Amino acid sequence: MNEIKIDWNSMAKAYEEFNNAENSYSYCIEWPCIKELLPDLKGKVVVDLGCGTGIFTFLLEKSEPAKIVGIDLSEEMLKIAKEKADADGSKSEFVQHDAATCKEVIEEPVDFIFSSTTSHYIENLKQLFENVAKSLKEGGECIFSVINPVYSAMYPVEHEDSSFPEDDEWNVRYMDKAMRAYIQPWLEYNDDYENHLSKSYHHTFSDYVNAIVGAGLTIEKVCEPMAPEEWKETQIYRYESFVENPVYMIIKMKKA
Repeated sequence: MNEIKIDWNSMAKAYEEFNNAENSYSYCIEWPCIKELLPDLKGKVVVDLGCGTGIFTFLLEKSEPAKIVGIDLSEEMLKIAKEKADADGSKSEFVQHDAATCKEVIEEPVDFIFSSTTSHYIENLKQLFENVAKSLKEGGECIFSVINPVYSAMYPVEHEDSSFPEDDEWNVRYMDKAMRAYIQPWLEYNDDYENHLSKSYHHTFSDYVNAIVGAGLTIEKVCEPMAPEEWKETQIYRYESFVENPVYMIIKMKKA
């Protein structure tokens, strides 16, 4: 079984609790920027690629699409998403599949594809964006919120013996394409998890641009959202960490 899938199955509940907090990065940093870039989704067919527990699926559903489908590799993440959908009367649909080969389950071209912090778990960006392009209608649009390449460059390189990284290993190794292994923020202070490392890839800015352009998509805008100004007063440590190392890079694209 896919190692990343096993990891996400085990973290599903912790991820959902952490990212649904009122001051989560998803709500306070990602979403305000994404909203500014969103096209009109009313009556459109929308896909949330790597939807996880449906955090953004349900936010996108408020724009009244005709249909919205969340796709994710982890059945445990989707189980939580489906439970929330049933409880809230959501019409969102959920499908278990690898985001990298999404065209296999997207039977008809769609109007809009969204993805949040999924791409660094996919080794082959070329395959991912080719599948995205093939899944979009002509004139269709997509928004990918990705882990900023500066930030993913800080993830510690995986140790050969699978041991845990030291704190001083969180430093930028931008051109190092080795596998990364680290403790996720939603597990760092969670007593239910011990000795749990997650793995992901590091993609550079040029990796993203070349994969996107190579797939025939046009980049319309790139944003690197900053933490809310009020965090200067309420959460100065988190605010300053964003000044030093941006966490997200949000890319809006279109299929000509």
